[in-house]
Amino acid sequence: MERFNFIFVVAGFMFFALSFVIMGVLPIAQYSGVDVVTMDTLTTNIPYQFQELARDYPEAFQKAFGTSEPTPAAFMDAIETGRKAYIAEACWHCHTQQIRRIDPNDGTEVGHDVSRWASDTHQESQADEYHNAMNYPHLFGTRRVGPDLIRESGRHSNDWQVAHLWNPRETSPYSVMPPYPWFFDDDAGMMPNKRGLGLVTYLQWLGSWYTQFAPSTYKDLPVLPVDESWYPPYVPPKEQPADEGNDPYGGEEDPY
Repeated sequence: MERFNFIFVVAGFMFFALSFVIMGVLPIAQYSGVDVVTMDTLTTNIPYQFQELARDYPEAFQKAFGTSEPTPAAFMDAIETGRKAYIAEACWHCHTQQIRRIDPNDGTEVGHDVSRWASDTHQESQADEYHNAMNYPHLFGTRRVGPDLIRESGRHSNDWQVAHLWNPRETSPYSVMPPYPWFFDDDAGMMPNKRGLGLVTYLQWLGSWYTQFAPSTYKDLPVLPVDESWYPPYVPPKEQPADEGNDPYGGEEDPY
């Protein structure tokens, strides 16, 4: 009996070692030669939307990044702040960052990922889109309550993104996304703070590597029945209580 116990113990250790090699060592070895784009390289290509933020929100931009110019250093600060806000606010719970080819045909049918989120490129997400410091770890998401965002850059203007953060139903009447007034320094949604500017920068960076972006077009689509009862009723945003200090959470200034 003791001999069998010894065999089971040894077999257990061997299976553990085998699983460690297969699930840990081999993936590391497989991707050890993959070139990962560093932040210094990423920030050499500044999307035009970041330049527009500096021009359209000069006071907020200066306050957030300590400069009025859309420099690489300011851009790095902005997208890192925006990614932290994206994670902290659990945006990845409702938004994915992966365009999948899940249909058996050519991916252009109505309702499929490629036709919905990549009608301009007709291409699902590629591995090299994630080989950069901003996708370590990746943010593929868990479910798709809202749209996929991996190709969000240029689909909407900066002003649209700002208005959507202030009150999503001002831009998308049936949105279930909550408003984010703590991304603003005023009571009218006109003065985004550093986190607000950073999140807009991050969203406009996603997909900016497709420099010849063309907005999605919807032509010759079938007419689908629409029933207003499918959507939740419109509820005006509640008035937010007066801020006590600069941090809406209470406590330190930086919640991250």
